[in-house]
Amino acid sequence: MPDLFLNHYIEQFSRLRTDKNKKHWPVMTNYRAPHKPFLLLTILDLAAQAGLPTNFIEITAELGEIFSQYWQTIMPVETHGNIALPFFHLRSSGFWHLIPIPEKAGDLENIRQVDTLSQLKKYILGAKLDEELFELIKIGENRNILRTAIIQSYFDLSLHEILFKLGELNLKTFQYSQALIYKVKAGTPVSEDESEKFIFVRDQGFRKTVVKLYQHRCAFCGIRMLTVDGHSAVEAAHIIPWHVNHDDDPRNGVSLCRLCHWTFDEGLISISKEYLILLSGEIKSSQNAAGHLGTMEQRPMLRTKDSLFMPFQESIHYHRENVFRR
Repeated sequence: MPDLFLNHYIEQFSRLRTDKNKKHWPVMTNYRAPHKPFLLLTILDLAAQAGLPTNFIEITAELGEIFSQYWQTIMPVETHGNIALPFFHLRSSGFWHLIPIPEKAGDLENIRQVDTLSQLKKYILGAKLDEELFELIKIGENRNILRTAIIQSYFDLSLHEILFKLGELNLKTFQYSQALIYKVKAGTPVSEDESEKFIFVRDQGFRKTVVKLYQHRCAFCGIRMLTVDGHSAVEAAHIIPWHVNHDDDPRNGVSLCRLCHWTFDEGLISISKEYLILLSGEIKSSQNAAGHLGTMEQRPMLRTKDSLFMPFQESIHYHRENVFRR
C-alpha cells in the first residue's frame, strides 16, 4: 500500500498545473512558472529538518526563507518569487488543503485569485497535506524520490545537480545550527571546517542560530523587521572576526541590523563588560550625522532569552581592545 501511495504522489507531483509561457519563463524552468515546484521542494526540506511535527503548514519566515533561497539561486535576478501564489493555487492539486479562518471559510471558497501574503492571511490559518502524503515524507527515501520527480519534471537538466545540492545544503545548515546550540549547552567546543563545500553551511548555520537567539532583533538599536517571506533586517556579526580565531560559537556572535553591523565592524560601536553600548568619539564628530546611533551611549544591549548565549566576555574584550575606536 505505501508503494501505491508513493507512486500516486510521484504522478501528482509530476503533473502540477503551472503557467506555461515562453515569454514569461526561461528555458531553465522548461518555460513554466516554478512557484509550485519551489514550494514543494521547500516543504520537503522542512520535513527533513523535522520542521513539520504535525500536518499543519503555516506561513512562517522560515518557510519563506527557504522558498526565497530556491528562487534566488535559480531565477534571474530581476524576477521576484511570491510564495502567496503557490501556497494558494496548490489547492487545485488535490493533495494540498487550505485551512480557513473559521469565519472566513465561505469567503475562501469563492476566491479565485490571491496576489499577496497579506491577502492570503486574511482568509487562512495555513495548509495541510493528504495524511498519506504527510506520512510518506517523514521517510528520507520517500522525500528523495519525490524531490527527484519534481526536479526532473520542471527544471532543465543543467539545474538538476544544483537543486539536489541545495536541498542537501539546507539540511546541513539546519544540522550545523542545531549543533552550535547543542555544543554550547553541552560545554563542548565548536569544531571548524574550512572546506569550500562547508563555507555556505557554516555561514548560513551561524546566521540562523544567532539571529534566532535574538528573535530577529538588532541587539543595539532594537529594530525588528521580518517579512513573512523570510527577509530580515538583521544579520549575524562575528565579534572576533572569523579570520582571527575561526570561532562560530554563538557567543562569539551578535544579531545586528546592517547599519549597526557596519559601525560595529568599523569600531564605532562596542560593548562594555556590563553589556552596555559604547560609542566611539568619531560618531559624535561634527562631520557626522549619527541620528539615532548617537543616543545609544551606555544603553543596555538586547539580551538573549537564554542568558547562556550572551556574548563571551573574551570576545567583547577583544573587540574593545583591537577594533573599537575610543
